[in-house]
Amino acid sequence: MTGRERLNAVLRKQPKDRLSWTTLVDNATLSLVSDEQGGNGGIDFYKHLGCDIFLLNGWNTPYTFRSPEHRWPAEVQITEQHEGRRTTTLWKTPKGVLTGILEGSHPVKYPVDSLSALHTYREMWEGASFVGHDDAGALAHIDRLIGDHGVVTRFWGPSTIPRLLEMDMGTENFYYLLADHRDEVHALIQIMHQRELSAFNILADGPWDSVTLVENTSTYYISPQIYREYNMPHQREFVDTVKSRGKTAILHMCGHVHGILDLIKETHCDGIHALTPPPTGNTPWEDALDVLGDDLIIFGCLDPTIFAAAEISRIPTVLDTLITPRLREANFVLNPMADGIAIEPARFHAVAEWVRKNG
Repeated sequence: MTGRERLNAVLRKQPKDRLSWTTLVDNATLSLVSDEQGGNGGIDFYKHLGCDIFLLNGWNTPYTFRSPEHRWPAEVQITEQHEGRRTTTLWKTPKGVLTGILEGSHPVKYPVDSLSALHTYREMWEGASFVGHDDAGALAHIDRLIGDHGVVTRFWGPSTIPRLLEMDMGTENFYYLLADHRDEVHALIQIMHQRELSAFNILADGPWDSVTLVENTSTYYISPQIYREYNMPHQREFVDTVKSRGKTAILHMCGHVHGILDLIKETHCDGIHALTPPPTGNTPWEDALDVLGDDLIIFGCLDPTIFAAAEISRIPTVLDTLITPRLREANFVLNPMADGIAIEPARFHAVAEWVRKNG
């Protein structure tokens, strides 16, 4: 099988010829490889390794997808101020001004940090919309770069609750406002999700064969109660919408999810991307199969304490233990990832060599 055939078999829950593995890098890692191997935003490196390319959008390439485009109402004016690594964004509306500050890519001030800011933000969402575009051209460019070595998934998100927690309110503001002003927060969540339903439909109608919702779910900041009340029903609507078009619906969940596996099952998702075992995550891959069933698609993240930090000689030994006969038969893709950090090429080669000998 080619990488494309093998990954398509996994995504369609069909038999494959051997263990599939993929990886993901950016310029931090590519700075450590030769120009010849590091071309095309990392795609040449993936081909050099011989892995199956599961590309998230046009990751690290010049090609991007526009759909679904989020638009605020016309009366919202957005300005940005840059000072070193700090970016201050102002959302000016007839009802007030919201201010968010990023240090690099990390929020240091969230725009929705009070009840009045919540009211302003809700009005913004009442007039918000998602707009579709023709992304077939961008997908064709990426497909040509990848060739028979793999596939592209549309990587989009997050949905309402993780968006509020990670980008708009932050964990502290979210839970304090929810405790003190539950009805107002609930109303905001409802209007945001209603607008996102149109985004789900646009994603489902796109030219890609799979859609991966970027949730970053973790019980470190989303309680099982919140997940049961909000996230799970939202994700289920995403999954049902995507699957209704005959496409594969995957949830990107790279955090601690062991305590909500039974609730994740209720989303009816086809698979989980970046499922991570201890100690960084808390979910052994076979535990997910136990709860969600053996036809679950798993992109299993090789724990960073092994892939990024352990002696390179330990990587094959750990894989000998982790990759069980059950996982070989499952819709499983081994997925050591290196986004945002520089990982020495020898670590990727250790995985590649192990798969060549044992896959």
